[in-house]
Amino acid sequence: MRAGSRGLLLAACAAAMAGCGGGAATHARRGPVVVAKPALPAAHPEAVRDFESAVRALRAGGPEAQKRAEADLRRAVGRDPRLWEAWHDLGAVLFARGDDEGAAAAFDRALAINPAHAPALMARAEAYRRAGDIARARADYQELLRRKPDSADARARLASLLRQAGDQDQALDVLREALRRTGGSSPIYLELGLVYLAQGRHELAELVLSKAAALDPKGPAIYNALALVSMERHRYQEAFERFDRATALDPGFLDARYNVASVLIDAGDYARAKSELEAVVARRPDDLGAVVALGIAYRGLGDHKKARALWEGVVKDAPKRSTVRGDALFNLATLEMDFVMDEKSSARALDRFLQESPENHPRRKEAEERRKELGQ
Repeated sequence: MRAGSRGLLLAACAAAMAGCGGGAATHARRGPVVVAKPALPAAHPEAVRDFESAVRALRAGGPEAQKRAEADLRRAVGRDPRLWEAWHDLGAVLFARGDDEGAAAAFDRALAINPAHAPALMARAEAYRRAGDIARARADYQELLRRKPDSADARARLASLLRQAGDQDQALDVLREALRRTGGSSPIYLELGLVYLAQGRHELAELVLSKAAALDPKGPAIYNALALVSMERHRYQEAFERFDRATALDPGFLDARYNVASVLIDAGDYARAKSELEAVVARRPDDLGAVVALGIAYRGLGDHKKARALWEGVVKDAPKRSTVRGDALFNLATLEMDFVMDEKSSARALDRFLQESPENHPRRKEAEERRKELGQ
């Protein structure tokens, strides 16, 4: 399930899109938003035009906006490799489509030119984090805190990283330091609740999440987290009501619907899960994780052709070596092994998963064991 992960992640990385959302001309002429030292050189005029074209494409939106913007931004940095704003926004575009390694590399180029730009540093930390490079993500968060020790967002993200890495004690230390420095805030209480949830301390989790809700009564991630607590306490009706409240507060916050679908899949209610996931994918077609889950719902309904098509689409569209592409490859292998039950096709599908998925993919060990069982 998603503990508000995507919503929080994108909120933390949203600053990386500042160039896309702000005035293109301001960025292009290196105006007041730039705080780097020493002064940056003037940008190449044609590169600026490419950059502004990318900004317009992203503002206009639509199914091809990201692709058009990426092409424009690549042209911009090709014409002027010192245009840090283009590297910065290219990183954000790559991050949005799941290319974490490419995004980190682009943010790295932006920071090499303008090292003082904190949003790019936060965004690079998020890209490292999602790519599984815990050490580099942690180093970037710590650098952010060195620059701004009272940043609640940076402390919450560092604590979240430690929590997801299984280091709950250090996560608590980070959050307690935040409470000591700045007092209670919604992001800190939210993350503290998630740490307590991970520790199985459900009453404490509910208490601090209630404090977060009191400070930010319209925060959908808080009600999503409260719903997860309700699930752990076997209060299922309350959980569904809290998930519904999260989506009612912000229809664009789809983690709650994804979580409802996950519960329904676990319960074997594939038809309702399909409806929830179709709503997620309709609003957020770039959420390839939701597309993979939708394939599982279709597989549960017996529509193997549709499930296969969805997973093959993810394999085609997802960045190489990304976790979500590995998820799709593993599900294709599972379809062959457990539903089609064709040993040769199963062996080929497992081989492809093992060759093309990330080394740290959570299903790798299972795939290796099942491949040994097949022999050949």
